[in-house]
Amino acid sequence: MNGIIIFSHNNEYIDYIKIACASAGYVRRNLSGFDEICLVTDVESLSGNEELVNAYFDRVITIPVPADSTMRTYYDTHRDKRAAKFINTNRGNVYDLSPYDETLVIDCDYFVMTNELDRVWGSKNDFMITKNYSDICNNKLSNVTKISNTSIDMYWATLLYFKKSEFTSMLFSMVDIIKNNWQWYYIRYLCNTKLYRNDHTFSIALHIITNGNDDIVPRLPIHCLMNSFDTDRIFRIDSPTNILMLTTMNKKYTSMVRLQNTDLHIMNKSSIVKNIDKFFEYGVSL
Repeated sequence: MNGIIIFSHNNEYIDYIKIACASAGYVRRNLSGFDEICLVTDVESLSGNEELVNAYFDRVITIPVPADSTMRTYYDTHRDKRAAKFINTNRGNVYDLSPYDETLVIDCDYFVMTNELDRVWGSKNDFMITKNYSDICNNKLSNVTKISNTSIDMYWATLLYFKKSEFTSMLFSMVDIIKNNWQWYYIRYLCNTKLYRNDHTFSIALHIITNGNDDIVPRLPIHCLMNSFDTDRIFRIDSPTNILMLTTMNKKYTSMVRLQNTDLHIMNKSSIVKNIDKFFEYGVSL
């Protein structure tokens, strides 16, 4: 059985459940090679949202809220920012949580607008990830292509594919070790130690178990991971495969960018919530 898993935990600022449902609606519109979409969440986040969740997900797995959640600053462009819990330390548990033969893990703020990810199913690879990255202005910034300016390459845990095997078991065990000792590993790899990130943890784990041999880490069959940052915002959603973004740099708006037939990671969660009705309009439910 092929399954897609999305993690979602609400905090005091962001309604991640609604975002996850909108993302699942886009998955249903544009991908067809999966059997189920599964939501991993906690009881409190699910409470009161059962009807909405059941419209978009085939299966729900409830787990405790991670006790080791960190705090982060959430931006809604440069104009608004606030601190809130960043509940994301349980991504490495997906190996044990997944009931599927083949699993694709998608961030809840990732919107699928092509069928490229359908090419993962039936892969000869036991694990796939990507480090090919671009922002929506086609820039490749040094602070996001490596986990630090003088350290190893960044792999983005926004998207993960795996089958259960000896290699993936070892990888996820290494992820768990790093997560439980993340400040030590982050200092050793020159990361920012104020915020736990799955991207950093998976990058370090892959570096360790491959002995730094980047060539043997299989890549996802996508051109690149297209990111819009939380200092950008959604200007307008014109169709299920067409989003107009307003981009910023140096605290000033610089340009409009149209993303068409391109899967998109939208980091400005507030902007997603403000446009949630349009996402629901263009997505597909059960």
